[in-house]
Amino acid sequence: MKRAFLFVIVLLSCISAFTQTTPLLVQLDNNSNPYLSHSIGPKENFYSIGRIYNTSPRVFAPYNGLELTSPLSIGQQLKIPLNEVNFWQTGTRKENETVVPVYHVVKQGESLTKISQLFKTDNASVKSWNNLNSDAVSVGSKVIIGFLKVDKTLSPLAAQGMNVRSEPTLVKQEPKVEVKKEEPKKQEPLVVKKEEPVKQDPPKQEVKKEEPKMEVSTVSYSGNGFFRDEFNRQTNNGKRVNGNSGAGSVFKSTSGWSDGKYYVLMDNVEKGTIVMIKNPSNGKAVFAKVLGGVEETSPGSGLMFRLSNAAAAQLGISAEKFNAEIVWGK
Repeated sequence: MKRAFLFVIVLLSCISAFTQTTPLLVQLDNNSNPYLSHSIGPKENFYSIGRIYNTSPRVFAPYNGLELTSPLSIGQQLKIPLNEVNFWQTGTRKENETVVPVYHVVKQGESLTKISQLFKTDNASVKSWNNLNSDAVSVGSKVIIGFLKVDKTLSPLAAQGMNVRSEPTLVKQEPKVEVKKEEPKKQEPLVVKKEEPVKQDPPKQEVKKEEPKMEVSTVSYSGNGFFRDEFNRQTNNGKRVNGNSGAGSVFKSTSGWSDGKYYVLMDNVEKGTIVMIKNPSNGKAVFAKVLGGVEETSPGSGLMFRLSNAAAAQLGISAEKFNAEIVWGK
């Protein structure tokens, strides 16, 4: 009996190891969004699975119709969505991340152009990733259509990381702010007539320095943000929430001005969590996704959060630093 039990344990461990070393095969859901399938192994839970695929349980649990309190069983299949946080086709990745190829199995009647359209990329990129000299692909072959971004120190999939021919640009956490230096103005020499007394200028009054105003791009999106529905799923329509208020600042981002995809940096809140940020002075609110921590980008700043400038503009905020109320799921 003991031997049979040990055999089952070893077999399950082998299955778990095998699933982590086989090629990552992508599938499309009913909304044509890509996802990966994961078979739950021994001792795995929502959070350990999230570390494998660089995503938050608050994202993939509701995607599978599950609560974070739902029991998981060995061999159970989960769908892991690929999104802007953990999926790379173009753009940047962090210094602590590596990229793991994600494959599509070519079906009958599919061409390179059709595959590129399915996964929202282009022929040139797919050919570069797969080292192809032509557009020809054969049925049943595996074609790289993008890459899973994983943490080098947290995910066992990092061992499958590779250098791609079109390597994503590495970015440092702290965004750089360009400051234009103003040339000093030339002062005209003061001409004084010898016979007339020199007129003295009145004493200069102290001028209060105004807080630097945030640069605002053209806003074409109106609303609370792209992530509102996901916030409602994570909080069960506001029934399970935590809240706090404090000081924050703004960082520059190209996202959100036209699509409402707002982002925020916060400590002690898991990456991928959707939070509601409210401006207490006018009652306006937006929904933003947590990309990382404040201490990672601005150590010792004492700030509670840093908000993308598109979100700040939607809240009617023009100052670099401001106070806000923040709510997120338990």
